[in-house]
Amino acid sequence: MAETEYSTTTELPVETVWAFVSEMDQWATMLTGYKTHEKQSQTDSLWTLKGDLGILQRTVQFRVHVTDWSGPARVAFELEGVNEVLEGSGEFLLTAADAPPDAARSRSGPIVRLMARILRFFHGLVHGRVEREAEAGRNPGAGGSRLSFRLRVDPGGPMAPMVNKLMEPAMLVAAENLCGRIIAHLEGGSAPGPNQA
Repeated sequence: MAETEYSTTTELPVETVWAFVSEMDQWATMLTGYKTHEKQSQTDSLWTLKGDLGILQRTVQFRVHVTDWSGPARVAFELEGVNEVLEGSGEFLLTAADAPPDAARSRSGPIVRLMARILRFFHGLVHGRVEREAEAGRNPGAGGSRLSFRLRVDPGGPMAPMVNKLMEPAMLVAAENLCGRIIAHLEGGSAPGPNQA
């Protein structure tokens, strides 16, 4: 199983970020590898992403089912592969920026962090970088918000152990890019979708 989490802060209030995140049509194209998505109901949708894990390039289609809609704090979902054996879950979490971070966040090992740095570099060359004020030294203070994105994917099949090792750093970079693009867009910065760079 591959897991990742990424959080970022902004001076924008939680309600502003929630209004954007709660409607997938507003941020879907910002997701790394995005091809299409189709809403089938209020809680169900069909997504197509193109994954590029070096020698493993796949177009993956999966069903997403929203399991919890607790605005303006949390949207949780489950996913299931249509053309690939995989399942998983994820969530967007919104909290006040001055609230302590959730202690349950995943901790990536040194190999995953190194691979993520390499992927970040190449992703930036191909798709551009999110232009946003550096987060270092940033102090959103009262009224600001923290946006977190968590994702867990469990591929099946005989190559699952290898795919897991390749997916985790790619998922971390995708989570960073998604959160960064959402906040950059809301702050009025340049936030091209990965397919629009």
